[in-house]
Amino acid sequence: MSNYDPMDTARQLRDALDAARTDSARRADALHALLAPGARFRALGRTVEERAAVKRELEGMARIAESTGMRWTGPVLQTGRIVITAYSPSDRPERGYVLTVQVREGSIAEVAQQRTAPRAAPAGPLRIPSDLRTLINTALAERHPMLMGHVGPDGQPHLSFRGSLQVHEDDSLCLWIRNAEGGFVSAIATQPRVALMYRNEDSKATYQFKGRARVVNDDDTRLRIYQAAPQVERDHDFAMAGVAVVIELDSIEGYAGLGPNGQTGRVRLLRHPAGAFRPPFSETSPS
Repeated sequence: MSNYDPMDTARQLRDALDAARTDSARRADALHALLAPGARFRALGRTVEERAAVKRELEGMARIAESTGMRWTGPVLQTGRIVITAYSPSDRPERGYVLTVQVREGSIAEVAQQRTAPRAAPAGPLRIPSDLRTLINTALAERHPMLMGHVGPDGQPHLSFRGSLQVHEDDSLCLWIRNAEGGFVSAIATQPRVALMYRNEDSKATYQFKGRARVVNDDDTRLRIYQAAPQVERDHDFAMAGVAVVIELDSIEGYAGLGPNGQTGRVRLLRHPAGAFRPPFSETSPS
């Protein structure tokens, strides 16, 4: 029987990566001694093989962890896998590392790297950025129609793609609803809260919106919202038999894309601070 303890080998790997246990001058030798000649390193979208290349990957990761003050923990067994984790301090935005380690005959055969979940972006005042405004206004033309959810009179959630969605003001959206007698219009009369999602699979831009929807009846606002809708939407209701809806946003969260280190251009925009009372509608909202 083998006397090798995989958990002990993984613990030595953790120590080699942790600046509090192994200084950078000794790290290369410590990793070389632990890695099998044919070791492999895997991360999202790429694989590196052979001990020297894997050692460089681990050294680079250790330098980042040291420079950002990450804390290494583990190893632990999770559903039969050996896992080592590095957490960044709570006041820093960097994502940490989750390493799944495979040990064979006392040597590290494979390290699979995954990033920890991103922390919420710092909160800012709710004002739709110009680049996001463009994404919303061109969503239908660019073949990325926005998805909206609301709660129907039956108490069930309902989802629908809305091609007429546009930016209304700096903190609100609008859309033209062709069916004035439809379920959505009747639902928001008593349950105005809605959620929306924008996703561009090419750029990976992803945004979630939450707010409160209401019908507007004054002629000037109706005309403005109707004319803002894409032509294809207006062609389906050239008689303007539908209704105009404004969505006062309470929050926008998301990111502009994905890069080598994860999400880029993250935003978290809030109308109200955490725990503040949210009225059904803003007292200053246009009627």
